[in-house]
Amino acid sequence: MNQAAGSRDRTMIVAIAAAVSFLGLESLSFVIGQYQVAIFLQVSFYVYLFLIFWQSFVFDLHLKGVHPIRRGLKERFGYMLERGHWLHFQNYLVLPGVIYWMTVALLYLRPFEEAFKQTVIVFSTLALTIGFWYLKKTFYRHGEASRNTRQLIFLAKVYASYLAFAASLGVVRYFGLGVGLFVAVVFCLTFLLFYQAFFQHHSLNFAAFRLMLAAGSLLAILAYIIFYIWNVNYYSAALVLTAFYNTIWGVIHHQYIDRDLTREIVLEYVAVLFLILVIVFSTTNFAERI
Repeated sequence: MNQAAGSRDRTMIVAIAAAVSFLGLESLSFVIGQYQVAIFLQVSFYVYLFLIFWQSFVFDLHLKGVHPIRRGLKERFGYMLERGHWLHFQNYLVLPGVIYWMTVALLYLRPFEEAFKQTVIVFSTLALTIGFWYLKKTFYRHGEASRNTRQLIFLAKVYASYLAFAASLGVVRYFGLGVGLFVAVVFCLTFLLFYQAFFQHHSLNFAAFRLMLAAGSLLAILAYIIFYIWNVNYYSAALVLTAFYNTIWGVIHHQYIDRDLTREIVLEYVAVLFLILVIVFSTTNFAERI
């Protein structure tokens, strides 16, 4: 009975977060379509503040009346403001934060392309909903999470990495910024996503830290090369970075977390990477200019 009530509560709370995400992104799409940049930035900030509050202080509460919720919020604030709990919970905010802000950046870059904006909004809302629904369970009870649950979270992370790389290169190109900033952003985002993944698997240690640095450095070097090869189509460039991100993380995951890495697994990842590279390089016009 209590478990069913808790499931209904979580469904309602996640549904509200998903609805706010969708409506917030739709509002941003409309505002930037009118090219009201200042309002666009303000609305994006307010929507994110609400999502942070909702994730941090409401997600665990049970909806059983005004007074229990008020008391629960008071206790929740006290719990979350303790340094250890807050540092722990920050990791839960990484994936939704990356998805949200990278989506905002892409909406800004393509303000008048409705089909593109609606596609990004729908996929980002789905990814955010997956994060809201499953991520806390995989953090705190990872061993109990089903294979399908972990795969959904993994897909959300791959999508987040693609958004991050596309938005980073797009913003750098849009504002005429240098390669150094793009390389630094790719390194930081890769490090952050790997850190969150290791944290999720309860595998944070010094060896993991070195792997994060190595993965971030490899993708940063690749980002440096891509910056001088790609011109307009930063979506295909992001696909290449995401393919390498997926390959590196897959090998690390099987070697250091699942400890079941074999030659066949490596060849599977390399084959997928090779296929993506062939498709991208055969369909991208590298001579294209603005």
